[in-house]
Amino acid sequence: MALKLEDLHNYNTLVAEKGEEDEEPTPVLLLNKYRIRLLPLSSLPFVQNYSNISQLSLNSDDVLVIDSPIGSSEKYSKKSLEISKKSAIKQEDESMEMEEDKENEGGEDGPLVTSFLTLEKLQKGTLLNDVEIVGLDCEVQFFDANPIPFEDGVSLQRFLRLESSAHFSPAVDKLPIWISTISSNIPSVCWIASGRTQKNIQFSGVTRVIGHFNESNQKLIKQLNEAAGAAQVNRYRAVYDGIRKIATPTREAPGEVIIDMRWNTKSSLVLLEQPDNAADCIIKIDLGWRDNRFFIDESIFEQLFFVLNLADVLANPEKEVVFPMEYVKFGDLVKEMDEIVEACSHEDNNFLQALTYGKIKSHVQEGNKSHLASLIRASKTRIVNKFSSTLQFPADELTFILKTCENELTTGEGSLNSSVVSLLPITMALATVNQIFGLLNEKDYVLLPELARRVLTKFTSGMIEKAKRGETETDYTFETTLPLLRMSKEKFMDKRPRIWTCENMSTVGAHCQTRIMTSLELESSMEHVSRIVNAGRPIREIETDAETQRKPTIEELNADYTVSHTVFSYLPKM
Repeated sequence: MALKLEDLHNYNTLVAEKGEEDEEPTPVLLLNKYRIRLLPLSSLPFVQNYSNISQLSLNSDDVLVIDSPIGSSEKYSKKSLEISKKSAIKQEDESMEMEEDKENEGGEDGPLVTSFLTLEKLQKGTLLNDVEIVGLDCEVQFFDANPIPFEDGVSLQRFLRLESSAHFSPAVDKLPIWISTISSNIPSVCWIASGRTQKNIQFSGVTRVIGHFNESNQKLIKQLNEAAGAAQVNRYRAVYDGIRKIATPTREAPGEVIIDMRWNTKSSLVLLEQPDNAADCIIKIDLGWRDNRFFIDESIFEQLFFVLNLADVLANPEKEVVFPMEYVKFGDLVKEMDEIVEACSHEDNNFLQALTYGKIKSHVQEGNKSHLASLIRASKTRIVNKFSSTLQFPADELTFILKTCENELTTGEGSLNSSVVSLLPITMALATVNQIFGLLNEKDYVLLPELARRVLTKFTSGMIEKAKRGETETDYTFETTLPLLRMSKEKFMDKRPRIWTCENMSTVGAHCQTRIMTSLELESSMEHVSRIVNAGRPIREIETDAETQRKPTIEELNADYTVSHTVFSYLPKM
């Protein structure tokens, strides 16, 4: 029976709803031999590194991904630990078998270095005191892929070109196909692709994993580009992490800051080419939800969510107020809170319910609403003053924006609740612009008031629109583009780019004949790719003795990158 889109959507639903203890859903099979899934093109390793995936012009944003069903229930993960001083030393354990002592063990699946860096070693002070640990808690999940041998993948691709209509419904048959493959040697083909574009032009694609970065592989990349007829204009991209999306038990919805740089040159390809000052820096900020890393003044963060809790209690008196821990200081707000506690303790204990472990939990009675409302007013004054003084933003303009937001929210929220809820976009805007503030040159701080207006407009209008639909706004993202010459390079370029790419193309007349992308990654998202590349990656020792410790050479640092090369070929209509 022909495979239908509904079958693929149903499988995706089962995967999304699967609990940690549940068994893996039965995969959808092709020819009773291959697993087949429907996935967004933007989720595929290596392909997702394109600066603009839409320029590939495929006829669908979703593609069929085919691999082996064997091993699909296994979950691979890795811990990546990056140590940086002015330069970074990257160490990974790809096999995750950390029970054994692999201090001096090499081998195909061994670690990249001969000595594991552990928390115990750090605590004993075996490394220099000024070494910075970046992303210690960052667990990267591998893309779920069970590659088939490259030769089988080529045969399957040839078969589907001739027989796909006998196995796929028309809606499935028109989708692009990506087949996950593996070769025993480097270069290793990890993706082969085929399908049609939006203009019904046939295309084929291949992604080769070249190995780790070295001079020999750089020459090979140039030869591959020349063979594909690459033009002289190179479009470069470098992605830096400002704040990484790291979840913890107290940070369930983490945010992130990404600096995505783009620039063009007409010179010959140079891997890890540095950007010029004309490069565009796309700053992408996602605050997540309740991620205190974005708040330079953490008391503002604590105060915001404390007051939101008060507003929730005012609207729902059956709920409890949870006051902040003792060590959190809000100045005037804490003073007023203490006065309320003192006053309420003499009111037949109607308000005060318990005082335990530094937290006060209380139920609100009707007569206490004025007390809590005064806390909200004090909080509003503090946040407005902080915003104005930090960003040199006119206080009267901010007050007007705040009042306008309150008025728009009053109908559905009630006056007291709308007053405090309107603080949310203001405070989140402050956290957002503070991130941009930390990336700018001092002479370019003049940009901040206008950027603040744009952020405020986006966040307040987003909240109002969702409130009208009865929804709660918890999505605070902002994106802006600035030239590199306005950025303080040392504030983020002392780290290495997590992703670096060079894109090129060749044309015949007005027709695009090939699209080419060379990609360098510090963290490969495919387990088998990491394993193959690590087998040939040079081993670098980390000296734990401060007196003999040396900085790694640029060649040693560059070897941490995994190099891949992707080519899409477009066949003209005959």
